[in-house]
Amino acid sequence: MSNDEEQAARTHDDVLESIAMALDIPHSLFERAKGRYDAIGTWLNGEDSSLAGLVQTISPQGSMLLGTVIRPLSDQEEYDVDLVCLLSMSKSEFTQKQLKQAVGHEVNLFARAHNMTNPPEEGRRCWTLVYADDAQFHMDILPAIPDAQDYRRMLSTRGYEPIAANIALTENAIAITDKLHPQYAFYCTDWLQSNPKGYAAWFRDRMKLRLADRKRAYAEREGITSSLDEIPDHKVKTPLQRAVQLLKRHRDGMFADDPEHKPISIIITTLAARAYNEEDTIAGALLSILKGMDAYIKYVNDDAWVENPVNPTENFADKWSEEPIKGENFQRWLSQARRDFALYLRDNRFDLFPDNLKQHLGKRLVERTLATVLPVASTDDTVSNTAWPPSRLEAAVEEIRRKGAYSKPWANW
Repeated sequence: MSNDEEQAARTHDDVLESIAMALDIPHSLFERAKGRYDAIGTWLNGEDSSLAGLVQTISPQGSMLLGTVIRPLSDQEEYDVDLVCLLSMSKSEFTQKQLKQAVGHEVNLFARAHNMTNPPEEGRRCWTLVYADDAQFHMDILPAIPDAQDYRRMLSTRGYEPIAANIALTENAIAITDKLHPQYAFYCTDWLQSNPKGYAAWFRDRMKLRLADRKRAYAEREGITSSLDEIPDHKVKTPLQRAVQLLKRHRDGMFADDPEHKPISIIITTLAARAYNEEDTIAGALLSILKGMDAYIKYVNDDAWVENPVNPTENFADKWSEEPIKGENFQRWLSQARRDFALYLRDNRFDLFPDNLKQHLGKRLVERTLATVLPVASTDDTVSNTAWPPSRLEAAVEEIRRKGAYSKPWANW
């Protein structure tokens, strides 16, 4: 939505788009984070580094890669920037422990050279760089090595040949370090595997039509004549991405007092992407996702199973059997999200925001956004019902009833 459109929302979708934009990571902060992780990559691969020539890439994973980042609930919290540090090594050359320590050594040198107040913290799989308070983010750096061949072999062995044969989904699979792995300090081939870029490719495929539409519109708006493929994905947002952002924020608001047991983002994102049917509006995407996302939860021996789409042997809901409250909270959240968003989307008045939805998305954020995008008083007959002739008003109401609350009956008048 352009700045002009922000001053005069005309549909539910305009309002939801503006709220999602307010939830997104600010462009300046995104660029600052990118600059920081590019600087780490340059250091790790510099001529004085013990890893010189071995670092293939240092790149984002998770919500930063998917374009579904949301701002923290409070200004005191930080954005979590997840990175993969991919090195050109093999399992025969390094143990997991050696790889983890090699990367950690250089990360510590980087922190000292840049006078960082906080030393890097070693986690189970990552090294965490905590920046000064004004940075508003910290970075989790995951040491990894290429593992496409073993990843495909694993999938084939377990009966998932179609995925194993899909180059786009498997070519960037990685092996990662894990301090709890029984062979962590020994040479072995049985490393923990991951595939964040493969997952991102699957997620992108679930919205490929709308992604192309958004890039085409962006190119026209910016006067870009080059190929759409040259437009970075982060320059645009699809209805699926916006819907995921809104659902994650609703989840955060609902479980503000119990974040440990809230539904995890990878489950919400995966089920949302599966239920999404290339709707061209955020409202349409939300209605479709909320109606159908739980249909993609399988049950194996009575245990819930949310399948990793690029590695069906991995269950994103594996913790539900160990901690039943997590599965119960997912169902409770989904029921509440269905009620909250339906109450808003089924009302013909896009300017009336239900209290529960406002509370779960963040009252201050929603009210600030509404104050920006909703006209206080207008004689424009596209936003003021009293300015429409009675016959036109009745026709608009009927069309909204038939096509949904996100329709725009005035667009053809």
